[in-house]
Amino acid sequence: MLSAQQEIYLDNNATTPVLPVAAAAAMHTMQYGFGNPSSSHATGIKAKAELETTRSLARQLIGASSGDIVFTSGATEGIQTSIVSALLAARERGLAGPDTLLLYGATEHKAVPESLKHWNRVLNFNATIMAIPVDQHGLLDQAFIRQHLSKTAMICTMAANNETGVKQDLTALEQLIRQTNPEVYWMVDCVQALGKMALNIAATSIDYAPFSGHKLYAPKGIGFLYIRQGAPYQPFIAGGGQESGLRSGTENLPGIAALHAIFTELAKETGSVFQPERILWQYRQALLSALKQVFPALVLNSDAPYVVPTTINFSVPGFYSKDIMDLFDAAGIRVSSGSACSSKVPSSFVLDAMGLDSWRSQGAIRLSFGPAMTKAECDRACAAISALQQVVCQHCLVLTDATPTLEIHASGLIQLKHEALCSYLLICPDSRQVVVIDPVLPLAGRIANIIQGQGLTVKAILDTHLHRDHQSARPALLALVGNACPAESCDVLGWPEQVRQLHCGPFQLTKLATPGHTPEAVSIMLHHSDTAHGDKVRAVFCGDVLLPGGIGRSDLPGGDMSALADSIRLLAATLPDDCLLLSSHDYAQRFFTTLALALKEQPLLQDLLHNSANSDWPLQLQQQAALLQQHSQHLCGLVEVSLSDATDVIAPQRLNQFMAQRPDVQIVDVREPHEQSAGALTQYLQQPYAVLEMPLSKLADAVMTQRLRPEQPLLLVCRSGNRSLVACKVLGRLGFKQVFNLKGGTALLQ
Repeated sequence: MLSAQQEIYLDNNATTPVLPVAAAAAMHTMQYGFGNPSSSHATGIKAKAELETTRSLARQLIGASSGDIVFTSGATEGIQTSIVSALLAARERGLAGPDTLLLYGATEHKAVPESLKHWNRVLNFNATIMAIPVDQHGLLDQAFIRQHLSKTAMICTMAANNETGVKQDLTALEQLIRQTNPEVYWMVDCVQALGKMALNIAATSIDYAPFSGHKLYAPKGIGFLYIRQGAPYQPFIAGGGQESGLRSGTENLPGIAALHAIFTELAKETGSVFQPERILWQYRQALLSALKQVFPALVLNSDAPYVVPTTINFSVPGFYSKDIMDLFDAAGIRVSSGSACSSKVPSSFVLDAMGLDSWRSQGAIRLSFGPAMTKAECDRACAAISALQQVVCQHCLVLTDATPTLEIHASGLIQLKHEALCSYLLICPDSRQVVVIDPVLPLAGRIANIIQGQGLTVKAILDTHLHRDHQSARPALLALVGNACPAESCDVLGWPEQVRQLHCGPFQLTKLATPGHTPEAVSIMLHHSDTAHGDKVRAVFCGDVLLPGGIGRSDLPGGDMSALADSIRLLAATLPDDCLLLSSHDYAQRFFTTLALALKEQPLLQDLLHNSANSDWPLQLQQQAALLQQHSQHLCGLVEVSLSDATDVIAPQRLNQFMAQRPDVQIVDVREPHEQSAGALTQYLQQPYAVLEMPLSKLADAVMTQRLRPEQPLLLVCRSGNRSLVACKVLGRLGFKQVFNLKGGTALLQ
């Protein structure tokens, strides 16, 4: 199994491991220095001394010779307290209502704008909340601040950004703020600053500065807040009057003791575990060099001189954040995307605010190391990253001069997905030919890499119809990889003129006119010959005639409801019930369907096929079209999302017991090939179980070729348990009765 010592942890902006001296200090306090600082006996007096010594060290480190230092549960509490205090004080001065502004930097941690919104509503302050724009470097727009500050009750900025590491010029901001509105309350989020950049709070007029312990090697649940002398302060927690009445509740002394140990190390002039800034810049450069070995086209989203050295935010053309995160995680390298999740591809709101291209925002990776990183740790991280160069080359993720190794999954049918869009590659490993079907632009680079990296000859690039919601990538792919069939001898969908059947090794493709969604639409039949099953239609690329869980729409320009119904009837009369229907869209993570399953799931289809005199299928299709027309995004069909679960979810601690009880179960690794190469599943297993590597992109191929069979008990595994659960649902719908999912995936096996 992969041990914690083998992990390469490079997500320190999210949280840090507890420094050994801090852990020892916390443990000593819990066992021997456990007194209540409010008690008057000797044990309490010792605890009080620990508390005040730590407070003094905090003052020293942030340069706060005056003002209050209040210990909190963390930065979020400090943010709430600051905002509540400022809003109450502003209201006493007669400021409130929509003409009063609350400003915050557009790239602030979500804790700040969400807290502003919450307390603005709860306190009935009802001010107008506005985000301060930033430039392409992430620096605040000072002209915007100057324009709006006179009406502002509170302004919130940050010292260093958690995603990009961008530093704000606090000196310039202070000059602007105090010259424009000396009375405005100013909070500066300093969570990512301590230990990474110089702070001299006393020399500023910052009113509030929250800090967090777990971002700097202390345990979670401890932090502190600086409050400038004379700044308004409203205790957030009332009670026993601890912290001079500023924050009641018995202090978290073990956490404070851990801070004491951290602060002591930071204060050392020599011999500290914390590295000087020049060394941190050297580490940054070494890590960047390793990253560029793996991804030569890497682009930095923030860089010197605008950043602290410990944060590297980058994107790679052709990669989404998840692609790189899955690859790194399989290799035991922990990074993050720093992205806000959405129903589509995650996108970084920080990079969006900086005005960077969407591919950079959707592909952003944040690599962050701590200021206590050692040279040995840096060298180990660089070696682990550099080792991935072979993996990305082998799987054609990045093309180099090196000849890639043909890997097992670069054959047969490959289903690639971008959001709800589906593209397909049909590869014959013997003839080295490939047919591409329904290519989409976001996947064009990946498809071209596979074709060029594997040295494949393009037999054809086909579309099932002229898509209404996106542009076909056929022209772009033709420009990148060429085509054996000249464009002038092909029809509008790329099918060679005067050719009834396309051959690609053992595969044969024929087309069937299936208009209705669009007038020129065709369905492409995939025949596959083998000795066991003879020549039969194994799958059909049906475009948007039928969708997994839905029927294509016919209300778009050129659409025809009656023609669509006739096309569906033609497919039903032509195809075997178990033939896979491979669509251009998959709106519900179902990957594919069959005619038998579609009839079972959609009563409308039954009515349409029988076309009885009293059938109301035309009315139902019209109602679906009306719903789709009201939808905010373009959809090519209406799909009802209904999910079924795995037969059972197996907890990691039950794995060995489960396998002992069910020796017939086949473990299936559904991660993508590059993840499997970066970190084999067997390294996570305590026993030498046989593992079948079957990525989601090959799931349709595995069902079509019966490498996965309904009667076979399967235990599916991925990195987190999410993709394997999706695969369980897909197989469950197809009649697989014994499909199990490993809860938490490889993450909980470590």
